[in-house]
Amino acid sequence: MARACRLSYGSRSGPAEWSFDGSYLTVSSEQGGPIAIAVSEVAGIAGDGYELRLSLPGRSGAAEPNLVLTHLGAEGPALLERLRREWAPARANALRLGGSGEGRPFMGSVTGPGDEAGNAAWPAQAAARPVRPADQPEPFHALLFEDVLVVAREGRDLEPVFLALVGAVDLDEPAYAVRVRQWPGQEVVFSKMAGQTEEFLRALRANRALLAEESAVALSSMVPLLPAGLRAVLAGVWPPGRLLELDAMEAVCPGFHKAFRDGLLPGLLRHEEAGFLLDWASGGSSWLGCTRRSAASSGETGDQGYPLWLLCGKKGSWFLEALSSEDRATYCFSGGEDIPVLVSKLLSAPQFSREALYSPLEEFDGDKAELAIPARSLAFLVELRSRFWGRVIHRTSEGWRGDVERLAGSPSD
Repeated sequence: MARACRLSYGSRSGPAEWSFDGSYLTVSSEQGGPIAIAVSEVAGIAGDGYELRLSLPGRSGAAEPNLVLTHLGAEGPALLERLRREWAPARANALRLGGSGEGRPFMGSVTGPGDEAGNAAWPAQAAARPVRPADQPEPFHALLFEDVLVVAREGRDLEPVFLALVGAVDLDEPAYAVRVRQWPGQEVVFSKMAGQTEEFLRALRANRALLAEESAVALSSMVPLLPAGLRAVLAGVWPPGRLLELDAMEAVCPGFHKAFRDGLLPGLLRHEEAGFLLDWASGGSSWLGCTRRSAASSGETGDQGYPLWLLCGKKGSWFLEALSSEDRATYCFSGGEDIPVLVSKLLSAPQFSREALYSPLEEFDGDKAELAIPARSLAFLVELRSRFWGRVIHRTSEGWRGDVERLAGSPSD
């Protein structure tokens, strides 16, 4: 049943009617045809129930005008609540952030840095939103999956907090708030959650511990001869998705570097490429990560263990290599110390796709259409795509080495 309202959308304004079936919000007015909006394509919801504002990014990522509904009457608050309830899981799936397990809903206030890179994709929306101090709480709704917390701030798109990149989760008893420390050195505080506070704290800690357990299983098969106690400590700081420098892994677990180079690496599919990259990166930095088995895209991995990844960087050039899976290419980036963080977010994403990293936006149609939304809207992926500047295809060893050397000598700015 259609309900009355007033519409403001670009040049269109005036009396209108709305209906919502759980998947599409349809608004009809006397000016032009009906507007049907898939809830999964909405990039932010704001309002008080009597006014409703929806952010709608265009195909290129540029801002479209907000769609604003007013004069919603008594039906407005119920519509806003239902939209938020249906939007969060639909948008998480569209962004390929729907982690494993069922998302548990939480709400309250959040303080701390958001994913501003995503907001920068729509300058008009960012400019229209009131500027909040970094320490001022904002209302939020969230879904907690096994490996990622997706947070929706008022009027903003979903922001992922990858649990693999969370170092500590503490209860601030005087403030009755949950403090979440993320690598590299960011803290987000969740408060005003009423009776959900302790449940939220327990769930975050439990899910983070499950990731550490997965890392412990992976390490027990990778480097079984190292002392179990040292492997356990390393597992706690190296969950699936988190890149860690080899030097840091050695510091936490003495003997790891030798066990990796002499024991594990020779049996991996890309051991020759890895040896070349590690030698090339001497004087730079080398990072190792594994991903959850479920994170590998269908058909992109042939190994039965935890897929291993190597990231090597020097003088602004970075190379990402899949060590244990049938990947056709080495991925090349330009940048500084933020590259390991961005790549870690990619590897932590529950449904990450290599095609979403390197394919042009105009190619995301047909059977690739599901990659369009994350490629243009997921903040860390948008940023990482801007740093991506080539693939080295695995054909012959000599050709691959020559291409890597050529690209390493001319990093793109």
